[in-house]
Amino acid sequence: MLAVAAYVGCLLAAWSLVQNVNDYAGFVAGARALLAGESPYDPTTWPSAWERLGTQKPDTSVYGYPAWVALLFLPLAPLPIVIGSLLFNVGTLAAAVQATRALALRVGAPPLAAQVITAASWPAFLVFLQGQWAYLLYALAVWTYLDLARGRDARAGVWWAVAVLLKPQLYVVASLALAAYVIKARRWRALIAGAAVAIVAVVSSALVFPGWWTPWLGAVASRRLVRSTQQPTLAGLAGDVAGVAWPIAWGLFIAVLALAIVWAARRAPERRGEILFFGTLSLSVGGALYSWSYDHYLVIGCGVVALGLARGTSSERKVTIAAFALFLPVALGLWLSAFWRFHDTGSGLVPVLAIALLVASARARVVPSTTP
Repeated sequence: MLAVAAYVGCLLAAWSLVQNVNDYAGFVAGARALLAGESPYDPTTWPSAWERLGTQKPDTSVYGYPAWVALLFLPLAPLPIVIGSLLFNVGTLAAAVQATRALALRVGAPPLAAQVITAASWPAFLVFLQGQWAYLLYALAVWTYLDLARGRDARAGVWWAVAVLLKPQLYVVASLALAAYVIKARRWRALIAGAAVAIVAVVSSALVFPGWWTPWLGAVASRRLVRSTQQPTLAGLAGDVAGVAWPIAWGLFIAVLALAIVWAARRAPERRGEILFFGTLSLSVGGALYSWSYDHYLVIGCGVVALGLARGTSSERKVTIAAFALFLPVALGLWLSAFWRFHDTGSGLVPVLAIALLVASARARVVPSTTP
């Protein structure tokens, strides 16, 4: 209990220093502008709107998120930033912990170990500090998998569509893989439900913010959907390794990791679904052109599945230690390396190492003999 209290105290102390300028204060800015009768997509007023709204100073000439994000944050907009941010962080973290428990029970992982990684790892700390929504994105991904596994296809489609609408660049590879599976399995309800959610989001945002697409695409999407040499992604690592030939190295990284995930699924066919889903999700996060270290929270699902794969094997203790090491000192050390390297590409190894842990856990499984 003393360790828990110390962690929570450090977390809240660090968060209190930045809660009024972190990313939550940027998310809620669009909703606050709407309530104040301003357009968050007007480049003539938005750069100075933060002073009137009491929110994060923007780094773009218009609101940095799609219009449906502004609508999503309307219930929290009237609250003081400190209250809204705390409710958002605690609420989405609780959803993530609950989702992890359900996933751990599904894959046979020890629930307590999985929940500790979910709540008290370095990625978890960073998400809370930054006021990011990776807790929510992770919970949505887990709920998608669990509902697909239980045959609740429409609900799974809703969860996935919401996640993609919130941060689409993280889900390119995963969405392609999931769509291929859903189409092959003829599970049309998932596609229909997901499409319905997307249509509602697009239409409602267009009605509230007519013409928002044009300024947002020009000022935001054009900047954030491109590779950065400073970001913790496979593309960033490829730039470190291959320089101007980074697209080739990036493609090779993705291909090799994809093959490793497929091999792991074949090695442990009884866990094929979760290996492919969470392995591909980790690959999708790592392979994104634009992401940051807090987005690596989504690869925790890979770690939970790895813990389940190793349960009852001779490698269980080693995998458990490796999982805690990856999401605590290793992830923190890679993040800290950005301060002397002047860019954060080193953290791009976190999804790679999570996939490696998944593969190692699958390799530890005993393959039943086919000889009589």
